Amino acid sequence: MTKELVVAYFKEDLNWLEEITDSKITIYNKSNVNLDNTISLPNFGREMHTYFHHIVENYDNLSDWVFFTQGNPFDHVKDYVEIVNQFPDSLDQSKLSTDDCHFFSYGYDYDIPLKSISNGLPHHDGSLNIDGLWGLLFSSPPPNEYDFVAGCTFCVTREQILMREKSFYEKCLDTSIHRIMAPWEFERLMYNVFNKNVQ
Repeated sequence: MTKELVVAYFKEDLNWLEEITDSKITIYNKSNVNLDNTISLPNFGREMHTYFHHIVENYDNLSDWVFFTQGNPFDHVKDYVEIVNQFPDSLDQSKLSTDDCHFFSYGYDYDIPLKSISNGLPHHDGSLNIDGLWGLLFSSPPPNEYDFVAGCTFCVTREQILMREKSFYEKCLDTSIHRIMAPWEFERLMYNVFNKNVQ
């Protein structure tokens, strides 16, 4: 089994990565900081753009399990190093799961799954249009509420990623570039991106 940690970096302290064991580490760098062993990306779309970029560029050679995180996961998942290192035993700490896709939340503000209506309330300012993003990607009717975890820190198997065509993720990637609120909308939609019951 192969395991990879994908890090969306923007000037965070990455010393915590020295504690990670038994994982390939891929760091995408959206800052102007010259950091060795990182892959430079343009600074738009926040971490959601980074995650979709990784999937699209590695669609045919994904690791068995892929962990996706911001450069500083600890605001949202205080025990993130333990979760990665103690995998797969740590999967029981998932707060939200769909088959082999697991979302983690143990932060300073939230340690439970959250719910959002289409405009982002009650955990955003009401300026989102998640139903609109849903309509761009799916033919299934949108839910009344969207389940999510703050920070969108998750892991997923290659098989679960591959249940959707590469073109789907290319569309997500393009949307993350051109849709201004896409980072926050995808944060609330990502559970459904990997949900096989959503078409």
